Amino acid sequence: MISLRDFSYRYRGSNRYALQDVNLDINEGEFILLTGPSGCGKSTLALAIAGFLFSQYDGEISGQVEINGMDPSKEPIYQISDVVGLVQQNPENQFCTLMVEDEIVFGLENRKLPPERIENLLTWSLDAVGAEHLRERPLSTLSGGEKQRIALAAILAAQPGVIVFDEPTSNLDPPATQQIFEIILELQQKTNLTVLVIEHKLDFLGQAKPRLIEMGMGTILEQQPDQRYNGDLEILRPVYSNFSPSPLIEVEGLSAVYEDKTILSGVSFKLGKGELVSLMGDNGSGKSTLLLSLMGLVERSQGSIRFQSRALEDTKLSVLGKDIGLVFQNPDHQLFASSVWEEAILGPKNFKLDPGDYESHTRSLLHRAGLTDKEADHPYRLSYGEKRRLNLISVLSYQPAVLLLDEIFIGQDRDNAGFLLDLLCEYVEKGGSVIMVNHNPSYYPHVSTRVLFLSGGTLEIDEPLAEGLAALKKLGKETYLPGGGL
Repeated sequence: MISLRDFSYRYRGSNRYALQDVNLDINEGEFILLTGPSGCGKSTLALAIAGFLFSQYDGEISGQVEINGMDPSKEPIYQISDVVGLVQQNPENQFCTLMVEDEIVFGLENRKLPPERIENLLTWSLDAVGAEHLRERPLSTLSGGEKQRIALAAILAAQPGVIVFDEPTSNLDPPATQQIFEIILELQQKTNLTVLVIEHKLDFLGQAKPRLIEMGMGTILEQQPDQRYNGDLEILRPVYSNFSPSPLIEVEGLSAVYEDKTILSGVSFKLGKGELVSLMGDNGSGKSTLLLSLMGLVERSQGSIRFQSRALEDTKLSVLGKDIGLVFQNPDHQLFASSVWEEAILGPKNFKLDPGDYESHTRSLLHRAGLTDKEADHPYRLSYGEKRRLNLISVLSYQPAVLLLDEIFIGQDRDNAGFLLDLLCEYVEKGGSVIMVNHNPSYYPHVSTRVLFLSGGTLEIDEPLAEGLAALKKLGKETYLPGGGL
């Protein structure tokens, strides 16, 4: 079904090959798990298999790619898309319309399917990803996880023979992650679908027993039949924080309403100095809205927020931004400069800090993140995972008192996830405080001091780590627990 022979690709203007001498064969009906470090070329390989690399990107190509007997470098993209569907890492990159229903039927209408068939596929695909309730929503109003469900539904509705999933669950909560992988496995077994999954949440894929393909920097390192993942994340150390009960942030009775929909209702908690709090909850439960509220970016309908005993509304956002650093869920929403280095120091330059206080520290962070040789590159040329690391470095460069992190581990392999967690440990041990939205159960138990769990906009759990994990189990939220996946 898929064959690559000595395939190499280098993006225009780059000195490095994104892919080099790749040889790969995937048979019809196979379930493939593709792993490898962030930035090693996995997404570029996905674009090549789906044909987009040849029609929408400019670069140097050598070698051959064959998809079901077709050469994607010569065939029009609509021919390839009849065979291969690609669910991209960032769902916004593949949206073509403004409404959920329009997005799913867009490809079906282009194929001129009968209206009755389109309606059946629309209903089936929304039901398959648990998104029936989103059918009439504008895409712009969806959470990151909800957007990912719709992107997946749009590809499922087209029913291609091959589906390439580039981290299809990166923005999804653990229950949705399990549901999506169960759907993929069921489809693959029933229809002889060929599946290639690029994924870092490996614990959820054990039941599928996929063939494991490991990539290095632009090359295929190893292909092993029927090997499943059995390892655990190796965190360098747990957090040893200088916790102080004196609260930095006090939230009392916080409610937020958006377009007549209550997103947060009566949320109250405190954040002390030296805490690393894991904020969890299903997609659409209000996690991102809570972080934005703490930064003053979302208007409250009720309640109060105090930072260092001052009412939030009494502090200008330009001043608050120096004390509270926010990393958005989508890395592209937080890239402003024309080079990686300028992006990394944008914050301290805006706050007019002394270069002697941040330049050496920032260069050290970029080096540890594996970005030293990319300092002159435009941030948009980085991989998704590299962008996430740059987002965090751009905030750590000016050392705010509080970090608000929305899914910082998206796109990170085990080593880079460990690196980010180690950075957070260092930050907390120096007295910083963190609220971290995270959907990967393998990560937070190693570093968290406390658990907050949102359900339908209300705060259901606010407990120290051990008690919080016990409360999650009592509520039947096993997918949020380490090892709680498939």
